[in-house]
Amino acid sequence: DAATGAQLHELKGHRSSVNSVGFSQDGKRVVSGSRDNTVRIWDAATGAQLHELKGHSHSVNSVGFSQDGKRVVSGGDDNTARIWDAAT
Repeated sequence: DAATGAQLHELKGHRSSVNSVGFSQDGKRVVSGSRDNTVRIWDAATGAQLHELKGHSHSVNSVGFSQDGKRVVSGGDDNTARIWDAAT
């Protein structure tokens, strides 16, 4: 909580270091990218994992939501940038 400094959730699921995180524009979801080669989407209100996106063959270093929140973009050490459907 930004007002109190209290931790609201611990987002567990990645199997290695988390390199990048970000909120959706509406603040309802969080996206994370990790050295475990995955991108994950989380429910910001509950901390529950919504999706695990697999496709990178090396670490994911950068993630973000599109302005409308329908897509996620990721960049990794496999020399690719990928666009994902945030609903799947």
